[in-house]
Amino acid sequence: MFEKTFHFCPVGLAHVSVDGSFIRVNKRLCDFLGYSDEELTTLTFQELTAPDYLDEDLSYLERLMAGDIDDYAIEKRYVRRDGEQVWAKLTVSLVRDQRGNPDYFISIVEDIDEKKRIQSELFQVDALFSKIVSAFSDRTFIWVATPDLSKLQYVNDGYSNIFGRNEYELYCNPMSFIDHVHEDDKARVLKLFSQRPLQNWDIQYRIYDSKGEVKYLHDRGSLIFDDREMQSLILGTADDITREKTQQQALMSAVTKLEHLSKTDSLTGLANRREIFSQLSDEISRMDRGQQTSTLVYIDLNKFKEINDKYGHKVGDKALIEFSERMSSLLRDSDRFGRIGGDEFVILLYGTGEKETEAFFNRVAQSDFEVNVDGNKVVPIGFSVGWVEWSEGIETVQEWLDKADEVMYGKKRYRQVLTAIDKAM
Repeated sequence: MFEKTFHFCPVGLAHVSVDGSFIRVNKRLCDFLGYSDEELTTLTFQELTAPDYLDEDLSYLERLMAGDIDDYAIEKRYVRRDGEQVWAKLTVSLVRDQRGNPDYFISIVEDIDEKKRIQSELFQVDALFSKIVSAFSDRTFIWVATPDLSKLQYVNDGYSNIFGRNEYELYCNPMSFIDHVHEDDKARVLKLFSQRPLQNWDIQYRIYDSKGEVKYLHDRGSLIFDDREMQSLILGTADDITREKTQQQALMSAVTKLEHLSKTDSLTGLANRREIFSQLSDEISRMDRGQQTSTLVYIDLNKFKEINDKYGHKVGDKALIEFSERMSSLLRDSDRFGRIGGDEFVILLYGTGEKETEAFFNRVAQSDFEVNVDGNKVVPIGFSVGWVEWSEGIETVQEWLDKADEVMYGKKRYRQVLTAIDKAM
């Protein structure tokens, strides 16, 4: 029975003489080392032990024979017959004869090569993970906590790098980071992290660092489950996206400015030709649906070329600006005012008929439109106007504009004729 136990034991067994030679070995040990039992009994364990581990093994044997220890166990490498080094856990005890002298060793050799390989791979993965986490620490705050957020298991350097604070406060209270969340975002963040059980999250918010500067975080979290599908840990990662947010805001600001410039006359700040045409088109669509009609006014400055020729283009530009600002001050917020080119302007009087328009320009006539030339001399800015209330027969912006232009031109010619008659008389 003992013989069968020796030979069929699932781990390697050997009786080894005090000089290190194998006396007897079982099949499991032969398979592990790649030798037959006849071959093994001609060898010593010293020959089969990898050189780096021999001194440690011999040191334990000396202590065992001296009676300092009863047995020992070490992990070491053996050299197989094919030259490959394999890991084993060796447990050795000493059998003494009737007089108490060392007789032979009993060696148990357990194959742990696969276990060691896995451990080595896990160590490499762990080392790689540590490097990755460290590399991200400049802009990513990574932490691991218990499901109820009562205890922090791990936090990387990202917390101190981003928040500018010691991670010790998180180990004392994992929820303490909320104290540094921007007041406008705090209620939202607190509500999320107060949920029980906590769910996966993806949220952006602002925090104050230790210098009082505002930073933007993109915070994401995942629940980690064990082999029984029980929630065991929470993994959180918060990326510092301040730079991206700043760039995004700068881009949005630039786009807004470009959009404004694309719609605005650069000199007067009024809607340019393309924008006022777009606004008028929208107005026609609105009135086509049966809503209250509006009136389009066409304006042309009188003798504007003479101002340019006599006082220069700077004064001419100043006149355009002064006229635009003065007229704008008389309009309602619902009205639209644009420069369509040169000294020509259009006004949309929203929801206003022709009679109301006439009354409006009678009031406008009481206002002073003028430009200061040299600090002392003031030159009046005259202008001609013509207007047309929209009707169903007007289908396009250009058609409406042409009709108002015709009315304006007719009034202007009429005044010119009257002026000529007055001079002749």
